[in-house]
Amino acid sequence: MIRLRQIVSVAIAVFSPVLAIAQGTTGTITGVAREEGTGRPVPNARVTVVGTGISVPTRDDGSYIIRGAPAGAQEVRVLALGHAAQKLAVTVPAGGSATLDFTLAPTAIQLEQVVTTATGEQRKAEVGNDIPRINAVQTVETKPVTNITDLLNARAPGVEVLAGTMSGTGQRIRIRGVNSLSLSNDPIVIIDGIRMESATGSSSIGIGGSNPSRLSDIDPNQIESVEVVKGPSASTLYGTDAANGVIVITTKRGRVGGARWDTYLQHGRISDHNTYPTAYTLFGHSRTGALRTTALGNCSLPNVSLGTCVLDSVAAFNLFADKETTPLAPAYQEEYGAGVSGGSETLRYFLQGNYAGEQGVYKVPQFDIERMLTKNGGFIPGEQLRPNALTRATFRGNVNVQLSPLADIAVSTAFISSAQRLPQTENNTTGLTSSAYGGPGYKTNGFISGTTLFRMGYRAFTPGDIFQETVSQDINRFIGSISPNWRPLSWLTTRGNFGVDFVNRVDADLCRQGQCSDFGSSRLGFKTNNRTNFFQYTFDASGTGQFHLSDAVSSKTTFGAQYFRSIFARNGAFSSILPPGATTVTAGAVPGADESSTYKVNAGTFFEQTFALRDRLFVTGGFRVDNNSTFGTKTSSAFYPKGGVSWIVSEEPFFPKPAFLSQVRLRTAFGQSGNSPGSNDATRFFVGTTANVQDQGTAAVIFSAIGNPDLKPERAGEFEAGMDVDMFDNRASVTLTGYKKKTTSRFENLGSVQNSGFEASLRSQLLQRAMIGVDAQLNYAINNNKLVSLGNVPPIIGADIREVPGYPLFGVWQRRILGFTDFNNDGILTANEIVVSDSALFIGRSSPHVEMSFTPGIDFWNNKFRLTAQFDHKGGYWIKNSNERIRCNQRLNCSGLANPAAPLWEQARVVALRDHPLRTEGGFWEKGDYTKLRELALTFNAPKSWLEHRFMPGNRLSATIAGRNLKTWTQYTGTDPEAVTAPGGSPASTEVQDPFQAVPPPRYVTLRFNLGF
Repeated sequence: MIRLRQIVSVAIAVFSPVLAIAQGTTGTITGVAREEGTGRPVPNARVTVVGTGISVPTRDDGSYIIRGAPAGAQEVRVLALGHAAQKLAVTVPAGGSATLDFTLAPTAIQLEQVVTTATGEQRKAEVGNDIPRINAVQTVETKPVTNITDLLNARAPGVEVLAGTMSGTGQRIRIRGVNSLSLSNDPIVIIDGIRMESATGSSSIGIGGSNPSRLSDIDPNQIESVEVVKGPSASTLYGTDAANGVIVITTKRGRVGGARWDTYLQHGRISDHNTYPTAYTLFGHSRTGALRTTALGNCSLPNVSLGTCVLDSVAAFNLFADKETTPLAPAYQEEYGAGVSGGSETLRYFLQGNYAGEQGVYKVPQFDIERMLTKNGGFIPGEQLRPNALTRATFRGNVNVQLSPLADIAVSTAFISSAQRLPQTENNTTGLTSSAYGGPGYKTNGFISGTTLFRMGYRAFTPGDIFQETVSQDINRFIGSISPNWRPLSWLTTRGNFGVDFVNRVDADLCRQGQCSDFGSSRLGFKTNNRTNFFQYTFDASGTGQFHLSDAVSSKTTFGAQYFRSIFARNGAFSSILPPGATTVTAGAVPGADESSTYKVNAGTFFEQTFALRDRLFVTGGFRVDNNSTFGTKTSSAFYPKGGVSWIVSEEPFFPKPAFLSQVRLRTAFGQSGNSPGSNDATRFFVGTTANVQDQGTAAVIFSAIGNPDLKPERAGEFEAGMDVDMFDNRASVTLTGYKKKTTSRFENLGSVQNSGFEASLRSQLLQRAMIGVDAQLNYAINNNKLVSLGNVPPIIGADIREVPGYPLFGVWQRRILGFTDFNNDGILTANEIVVSDSALFIGRSSPHVEMSFTPGIDFWNNKFRLTAQFDHKGGYWIKNSNERIRCNQRLNCSGLANPAAPLWEQARVVALRDHPLRTEGGFWEKGDYTKLRELALTFNAPKSWLEHRFMPGNRLSATIAGRNLKTWTQYTGTDPEAVTAPGGSPASTEVQDPFQAVPPPRYVTLRFNLGF
């Protein structure tokens, strides 16, 4: 305690003169921001003293107070969402107070005035990059959003989101294409100033493909906004690992004013409306009368045409469409939350608690329920009856404290607890889809193991046994940050972000004795319990000095440092041969254990300098220098430069002033960033062995990993240029951006990847009347990906995917079907009737080339109702229908093999796969282009007169009925182009979207009520 007092005394002695000088040359500015025309107050506007770091929000009544403003002539700017910016001059008396009121013109569309960068908040006009912002509050309350994937999907051009297909499974996010051949292509995620764990495929126990994502732990109801920093030209100062872009999440904060309560409840129905493949079986006989069937592999359509099988009949069965056998059933989704915010200028707070629960569409079918009830004495555990579910509880507390007119601190905390279970599915011998997609065209296909009951069309195992294996994941997570700001001088602002993201993950897999699929020794019982801890530490501090060099030129200089540390530690335990009724690892007769840990440290410093000319031309330059624990011993550091120009050219005297133009901004930027290697890629590892030396066994060591002392980060450089145009009194806004990005390999002898493209966003208020209003937003993006060079490495040749310079990364190559003709006109193709290319040809890219979304909206009856939709299109890429391929080649139940009514193109790919001398899977690569009605929502906003009644207290009430994944238009013949397994992550070998025995996304219909008081 004595030492603490000494430190405080010294600090007061050191800083008192500075504070005294600052206070003696400062004053106070007060005022009110109101809306032009209506006179309504504008709350939560951002009021800034130009050329300083001083900024305050307006209160609920539109008033504001700025203490510590520099004395003398100053300019004050107000930025508010949905309003045009305004800047006014004021003279601040030293030690006195000045009054300055603002009248802000409303805009028909929501113009983002402020963006978040690595150096803090900046005016969008000052930044040379396109950084789209998603208004999470408005989106979550009025759209069918149940997780952060729904919040991001199809809302920003150049951002591709592939959602998980089961409750609790993760997503893949790609920004401006795929950059890396061997490392992760995931963006990093920043929440309230600190980096968070956001891995895709975050589980130590596989179910066949899909896995949870830590990004999905975040409740979208607690998010204020999401900004997308798209690439190195904007992400340089975020450092190594930011080459794939940055997702910046800002959570909700309190406002000055009385306590404001916000509550909501949401209930939804999850259902499956997909069309699943029908199984076919041909029955026939040989010329001698012997039975032949497709299931036996000796009677298929070509056999019929060649006369080796005489067709008797065709059986067809779709177990997903049969009420007795389908493993699908409607499920539920629910959310509840309540929060309070408010406070004074000294203390602002936001507190909220949320609960979300969701059940997947998978269930034990009716025929298996009867069997299990008989076997288990009339009881089926809930986790086996409905094997896919997720529950999540989140509590968040955010506080802003004004320590003095010159210092404040923001504290953000969140605790998340979730539990989920996932069924065995997808690329998995004992998974649901392996058996459900692979059975014959009839129900009487053999017996369930240990019984005399038919498998009812399932290939090997039925859901009753499959779902007895229980895979679960429990998460306890804390995310906390402290962000202090101190303005010791009118021209100097210092800030910091210090925080931790801690995740405790428990993965478990249980099969009780005598249960589960009868595969190997599974029915002897087993239990796995893996406990993993993730630690992410962020320490970030910087200082910004702002000066007026002249009446026309101002300067802003930022220097900072950042330290990031990531720790992964896991202990696993498992055992097999469980006694009856046992559910613990310790009960198993054959135990085992494993342990693993990794860590990664990145430390860097950064510098940024901006010059502003007449507050309309902004020139920025900067750099970042990083050192990372994953670099090789001969690689000391990485240097990343950046630069940018933003010019509001419409404010120049020479620029013509057509009536329809409100503002024109030209911008360009260049920057570099990196992607760090794996934690141990540069490190040499040895293992013990025995060597033969003169016919004697001698102890020895060998390399298990040779390491690389020259290992460097993958380096990405990007050039971006574009323009922003606001028109027709801000009733329309157009954003156009072109970019070119090149990524060089982390190894000395490998090459580079190039992504170039164009992005456009158009927002418009087409009609605005008292009884009706029409608006729309159109996003468009095209990406051209190319592998420029592999250095000294020859092309990498895979079964379908090749890495060939001059072609897209992960390009599709296969022998192609060049043509087919039914020469004998029997309606059946044979090998001699199709033509296959002699060698593999380039088919196309494996990731979307074009993305487009269209979001129209209609307001009617004085804005009491709002109807919105979202159409999402992706095109220009190919997907291998590998599910149909295995059904035709191994399961022997596909239409092209056993259905005489199958079209010739469908038969041709089967014959090319099975019978042609140049066997090829090329016919199963299909165009993946699709258009989805992603969202449809109708919101009712109750008139205030309803809320004045004593039985309905409050100041805001709305109700929204909405649907997600309502309709898909595509020529792809699989269940759904988004039905893929293992949707990305690290390593990059998982980049190719594979629908192998995958499950498609379900449909959500939700009803949500929001009540504020």
